Amino acid sequence: MIRTPAIVAILALISTPVLAAKVYKYTDDSGNTVFTDEPVQGAEELDVQPVPTIPAIIPKVDTAPATETEAEFSYNKMTIILPGDGEHFVNNGGEVTVQVALSPALRNTDKLQLFFNGSAYGEPKRTNTFKLSNLDRGEYAAYVAAIDNKGKEVGKSDTVTFYVKRSAVGGPKK
Repeated sequence: MIRTPAIVAILALISTPVLAAKVYKYTDDSGNTVFTDEPVQGAEELDVQPVPTIPAIIPKVDTAPATETEAEFSYNKMTIILPGDGEHFVNNGGEVTVQVALSPALRNTDKLQLFFNGSAYGEPKRTNTFKLSNLDRGEYAAYVAAIDNKGKEVGKSDTVTFYVKRSAVGGPKK
């Protein structure tokens, strides 16, 4: 019983060319040209050829292991766009945003790691913006690295140096 719908479908597909409808053409009372599959008095029967078809080409799926070029992927360009190298932040409450641009776009399997004053800052994440807060006055250095899902570094920005200048607490000494 399960095969019955499949057999009916195959028979319908095979019999379609045999049952191809005839097409008729005529001009109605308003002067419009009309095409129909029903014969009408005064209609001209048209010789309609079957539509040529091309079978779909099924692409071959590459099941080979990853090539060296895929295994050696690296980002073409990684640049810290905020803060600018040598930028000074004055009385900003110690808040600095680090933002990186990269090319090509971050892959789904990769994350970005901020390195702040030589050490990893927080956990790697999928965003290109990092917030630093409550920084004391002083000089700071930062760079960002792209890390793949195996923990391998696949890109790195240049290091930028920036300065935070905050008001001193307690005022000048007498």
